[in-house]
Amino acid sequence: MESVISKGSTVDEAIRLGLEKLQATREQVSIEVIQAEKKRLFGLVSQEAVVKITKISPVQPDQPKAKVWLKNGKLFYECSSAERPTITKGKGVMLFRNGEEVHDTITIEEGDEFEVYVKEDEKIDAAWSITVDSRKMQAILTVEPAVRRRYVLNDLPPTKHMRLNAQLQTEVEHTITYEEVANKLKQLRIVYGVNEEKIKEALQANEKVSVVIAEGTPPQEGRDGWVELKVGADQSKKPKVRQDGTVDYRETEIISSVQEGDVIAIIHPPQPAIPGRRVTGELIPVRDTFSVNIQLGKGVAISADGTSLVATQSGRPQIVKKGRTVIASIIPKLVHHGDVDLSTGNIRFKGDIEITGNVQDGMEVEAVGSVVIFQNVNRAKIQAQQSILIYHNLIGGTVVSGEQKIVIAELIALLNDIRQQLEKMILALQQLVMFSKLEEKDIYIVIKKLLETKFHSLAEAVKKYETVCRNKKDVLGESWIELGGRLQLCFMAEKPNNFHYLENFADLLRQINEFTNQYEQTDVDSVELSYALNSVIHCSGDVIVSGKGCYNCNIYAGGKLMIDGILRGGEVYAQKGIQVKEVGSSFGIKTTLVVPKGETIHMDHVWEGTVIQIGKKVYTFLETRKGICARWDEETDAIQLGSC
Repeated sequence: MESVISKGSTVDEAIRLGLEKLQATREQVSIEVIQAEKKRLFGLVSQEAVVKITKISPVQPDQPKAKVWLKNGKLFYECSSAERPTITKGKGVMLFRNGEEVHDTITIEEGDEFEVYVKEDEKIDAAWSITVDSRKMQAILTVEPAVRRRYVLNDLPPTKHMRLNAQLQTEVEHTITYEEVANKLKQLRIVYGVNEEKIKEALQANEKVSVVIAEGTPPQEGRDGWVELKVGADQSKKPKVRQDGTVDYRETEIISSVQEGDVIAIIHPPQPAIPGRRVTGELIPVRDTFSVNIQLGKGVAISADGTSLVATQSGRPQIVKKGRTVIASIIPKLVHHGDVDLSTGNIRFKGDIEITGNVQDGMEVEAVGSVVIFQNVNRAKIQAQQSILIYHNLIGGTVVSGEQKIVIAELIALLNDIRQQLEKMILALQQLVMFSKLEEKDIYIVIKKLLETKFHSLAEAVKKYETVCRNKKDVLGESWIELGGRLQLCFMAEKPNNFHYLENFADLLRQINEFTNQYEQTDVDSVELSYALNSVIHCSGDVIVSGKGCYNCNIYAGGKLMIDGILRGGEVYAQKGIQVKEVGSSFGIKTTLVVPKGETIHMDHVWEGTVIQIGKKVYTFLETRKGICARWDEETDAIQLGSC
């Protein structure tokens, strides 16, 4: 734009002079007054007027713009001299320009002719099926309704670039009838637990669904008769909680007593099972239930109505379960006042023992029941078939609680391994007899070959069972020894004998099953003490150390090991996990903690050099750590150290 600065004695004069310079009229310019004139007395001009005059560009007429639009299914467009509209073919349509199909984006030229079509309707037929699970407890109807897909062209407003899409409209059609489903159920013989409402709901679904339309009734297992202990039934031995929140394990009652005439247990009759029913109407059988077989020991009688067990003398009630047999008895208690030393001799008693003093060097205390010692144990041996409580310290001593249960637990574990291998061996022998015409007189030779190759672990388990029975025959019953002898004759014999027949192997398997079921451990023993030094502790249940801790000790716990202090030196094993406050030593004293795979080790403070073992995996701490929870990680097949 052209502009000038014009001056004059007045604003009007400045504007006139500027218009003359631009050769323009006032309508063709814009005027900006920069400075107005000023006058003095008597009309004299002291300051000139200044204006800026700019010539305005003439307004150009509007140019037509390119555009394309869709109306009533037809395509319209306008082109300009400067630009052309564009169009992109989208989903659900077919676009033709001048008779040729368009697939991508095109520029519209003047004179182009267009035809637009939507794709034809699509129809997906209905699909349905009924499946029954392997146990015939559920019938599942899967329905996918018929669907009709229709493409519709909506009007599109004018635009320079159009994306031409058709709108997809989906319409669900319910074409499957209830009668079709009912006929299919009849073909499959599904007659029980059919839910008609669920079928109707599934047939009206607007999307694919899977619905349980028939359900069987699971059987309700019964319960064999059992004995409910009423006195001393709380075998959890809950310790006393101090005011500061710590636990006083010494304030735990481990021996409950009764007086003559007290009801010690209730005899419950069996609860019958209720058969189930499959969707095909078949009954699901249940096992029979049996009454509990009561064997009365010393000090116990059955009430007149046969519903309870009553004490006939004072003492501690003992209930031992072996399969469906319960042995009830009252165990007497021996209270020894003072120390156990050379002047008193060793104490052995078929009941519970309480000692108010110390157990001194070289002495032995042995009880069929439990043992409570109110003072210290110094280089002595304490052995009980049940729990042991030492209120103070164990120095250079040996404590064994539930030794028979420890041995039996080891034998049961071996029998479980033998049973699994024996089942596979019997199956292999049956197949050989059936398909290779193996004669039973040759079974001995085949067994020897199988033990050397495929069933090597079975032979090892049998050898270990015999070793345990030989070393612990003084705490085992004759039946365990006899079973070990039969295992030896079956698998370790140097020549064939009467046991090398298929029917005898099946009979051996039944005997093993009876043993593993009969010797189910129902009661839990424990060893509890304040402090232990240079000692051996073996317990079939929990080991609890409530004071300073354990130094250079060998500990085996069939349950948990809980140390509310320091574990320094030695090796400990706990079947159900370890919890300890401080482990190891700053001097590098080796301390080893072992638990089975699947259990955890909780440690508040771990010194460098401490060794932990979970299953077969071993880990050594190379630095001091705090708040460690060690467990087995299945994914990495390694020990995982987390925070407690």
